[in-house]
Amino acid sequence: MKANFEELDDITRKFMLNEYEAEQHSGNPYISPRLSEAGKQIFPELMKKAILSGDAESLEMSLNYPKCWNEKEEYTRNGITKERKINVDQAAERLAFSEFNTLYVRGLTKRLLSEGIEKCQIYRAKDAKWEHGECSRHEGQIVDTRIIYEGHRAKYWPVINESAFSIPAQAGCHHSIRRVK
Repeated sequence: MKANFEELDDITRKFMLNEYEAEQHSGNPYISPRLSEAGKQIFPELMKKAILSGDAESLEMSLNYPKCWNEKEEYTRNGITKERKINVDQAAERLAFSEFNTLYVRGLTKRLLSEGIEKCQIYRAKDAKWEHGECSRHEGQIVDTRIIYEGHRAKYWPVINESAFSIPAQAGCHHSIRRVK
């Protein structure tokens, strides 16, 4: 299913690009640890292209190649660390939607703030196969736009802050923001 980014227009794309470039030039840009060295090299340009003229689905297609991904990853469940093979299709879909949505939220909140809009609403931008409880409890909530802007990646990067409020709320979250209707 295609994601529904309600205000993905040239104006929002400009704000997205400005925010993305600021993050890239910050000296510590976010990059998925699941990407291979080749994937890490090409991801910034693929992301920029998606921001300028694409969407989450076009980014997913660009990332859906084994060369972009590490073969395996470590994960921890119930205190036990194990290793598993990375499913390229799933990894490309998850990273593409998550990153595009993260930059969409960042760009749109910056746009709304520049227009003096102090509140925004959380909505489901794409149906999920399964959803995290934290994500679903925020659906429909009206929140301060500045809180969403300041919560950019706050739960996982550059340091983990479990108590932060972010949209998307976590990896795999399909919620985004919109103007209050």
